[in-house]
Amino acid sequence: MWVEALLVAIILLLLGIILFSGGGIARRRELSGEVDSLRKEVQRLQDANEALRGSLGVGTKERVRHFGDLFELVRDLESLRCAIAGSSACQRALTKKYGAAPGPKLLECILSTRPGIDPVAKRKLADELLVGEVGRGILRSLNAGALLEKAASDAGVPVVVARGQVTRLQILGYLDAHLKLTERGRGALA
Repeated sequence: MWVEALLVAIILLLLGIILFSGGGIARRRELSGEVDSLRKEVQRLQDANEALRGSLGVGTKERVRHFGDLFELVRDLESLRCAIAGSSACQRALTKKYGAAPGPKLLECILSTRPGIDPVAKRKLADELLVGEVGRGILRSLNAGALLEKAASDAGVPVVVARGQVTRLQILGYLDAHLKLTERGRGALA
């Protein structure tokens, strides 16, 4: 009889260890409760985030429209660059869309058609896509009074590439006919 009582006590002790130790039912219930409370907190934060987005006017539809405008601006600026480089397809598409030939007027038309984008950001984006690092190097050298060959050397490009860049900068109004920086050219260096 004492053997049976000892076995029952051992079994109860083992069951207690299994059920209430670190891997038992009590620990599992505790972790399940924590998971449920964390899920509720995540849901509450997502609801608050959506409410804040709605109050700021940057909901999903607004963001998609804003990014669509930005992508269209980049596409038009790239088309302008290609049109100046000689692409007749890009030139036709831009002329049909804006009614102007490649030049400063067309650039202003492209930048003015998207009022939802910050004007400073549009100008910086246009300068980056149309002038680039090589163009800024050439503009800096020409502004310092260097000849075209020296400006090409300072920018690290062959003279023929620098001439093409200078032609583009003149067409877009960054340089005048005497290779002097215009107001737009000085703005690109800022």
